[in-house]
Amino acid sequence: MKYRLLSASTSALILSFNISISPALSQTVLKCEQHQEVFTFQMSNYPIQHQGGAILNVKVAYRMTPEAIAQNTYPDFVPIRKDIDKFFVNYPNEADFWEILNKKLVQMLLDKYPQMASLSIEIGVTPTVQEPLYRSSIVHSTRPQRCPLSL
Repeated sequence: MKYRLLSASTSALILSFNISISPALSQTVLKCEQHQEVFTFQMSNYPIQHQGGAILNVKVAYRMTPEAIAQNTYPDFVPIRKDIDKFFVNYPNEADFWEILNKKLVQMLLDKYPQMASLSIEIGVTPTVQEPLYRSSIVHSTRPQRCPLSL
C-alpha cells in the first residue's frame, strides 16, 4: 500500500491511497446458470404462541442445487412444512424478535436439506390489538459458492 500526501494551496490537505489487492484475497465471480428451479409454498393463518401469540403467514421459496436437479433428488415440501411446524412449536425463547426466529429457521432448514442452494422465508405477522400494524421478517440465505434465488 502506497501513501502520498499532497498539499493544496490553502490549509486543506489531500490524502491519496493506492491500494493493491492480490488475486488470492479477491473472490471469484460465481457464474450462475440461466436455468433455475424454485419451489414455493405458503402456510397461511398459522397460529403461534411466540411473543404472546400471533397469526402468521409464512412464505417459503428455495432454489435447488444443480446436483439435486441432475439427480432428481428434490425434497418433498410436506416434511419441510412439518419441520417448520416442529421448529415453531419447540422454539425455546418466546421473547426473541421475529427476525432472530426467522434467521434460525432458515439456518435449520439449510442444515437439514442440502438440496437447497438458497432459501427465502418471509414471516408475516398479522395485526393484533396490542400491535395494530402488519409486520414481516424476510430472510434470504444462499450457500457459499451457490447461486441466489432470483424471483
